[in-house]
Amino acid sequence: MSSLNEREEIVLKTIIDEFVQNNEPVGSRFISKTGMLKLGAASIRNIISDLEEKGYIMQPHTSSGRVPSDEGYRYYIDKLVTFDAGNADIIEALKADCNADNISGVLKKVSDNLGRLTSSVGFVISPKLNTMLLKHIEFVRLNATTVLAVVVAKTGIVHNVMFDVDPSISESELTQVSNYLNHHFQNKSLMEVKTKIMDEMKTDKAKMDHLFRNVSTMAEAIFSKSSGDSDIIVSSTSGILSLPEFTDVKTLKGLVDTFEEKKFIFDVLDKCQNEKGVNIFVGSEIGREEISELGLVTKTYNRDGNVIGMLGIIGPKRMRYSDVVSVVDCSAEIVSGILGKFIENK
Repeated sequence: MSSLNEREEIVLKTIIDEFVQNNEPVGSRFISKTGMLKLGAASIRNIISDLEEKGYIMQPHTSSGRVPSDEGYRYYIDKLVTFDAGNADIIEALKADCNADNISGVLKKVSDNLGRLTSSVGFVISPKLNTMLLKHIEFVRLNATTVLAVVVAKTGIVHNVMFDVDPSISESELTQVSNYLNHHFQNKSLMEVKTKIMDEMKTDKAKMDHLFRNVSTMAEAIFSKSSGDSDIIVSSTSGILSLPEFTDVKTLKGLVDTFEEKKFIFDVLDKCQNEKGVNIFVGSEIGREEISELGLVTKTYNRDGNVIGMLGIIGPKRMRYSDVVSVVDCSAEIVSGILGKFIENK
């Protein structure tokens, strides 16, 4: 990324701020009228030309002004925008509308608020089943070789996991296994259950009786099915349909396909898993051509310092990044806090 001098930064920021506001290319005459630079029109045109040569702005039509490129947005985000560390008004507005009887209801409201407050599409990736604390587990036999595990998390989220079993396992043995797990592993995550069982199998051979073999076999089946078991809770798209970017059917279809595919959003979660703070992806940085005219802002949320989910928004590249980052940042902090309190009160 080429460094810019003060004058170039002023011109770039002016172009992006105006484009974000009006979605129209910005010309030298407008920049001159702002009075931010005491320079003549010719000098401003030269600065614009330099910015274009460096790849920060581009001219969509021969007779038009300039619009920011992805590189221009990236420079703007990294060096020219001031982000509010914690907007009290935003926090109060979000908290006031986050009351629900269960965590699923909370996450749905957070997703809707993200979309409403940013005029974009809000989304929340719910916690993976293997990170949730176990409240109760029950096995329901569907046929001779298939069992449904009904896993109730401490937050109130219910996950259904189907897996295969040996047909010789009886109903009473299924009950024994669920009783064992409920008695020994309540308030533990499935990840912790797996670790504990594996440790006991290694250190205490006496544990390898018939019951414990069934416990370890069925627990392993649930673990293998639950590692990627998250839902993506998406807000309504009605708030973005009036924006000019979404009059293009291809862009709207690309957005819908992104959420339907799910894998892409989970890939983003994996990329952000070890990142602190808010992550911003602009246009081509998102990695999908069909939504390369959009921007993606995300942040992970946690329990006891461990990342268990992610939330964020997808909207036009010309979004007000300082406002959007505050909303996403505050939402993640609120979800982390509510999740902790919800678990404590159970």
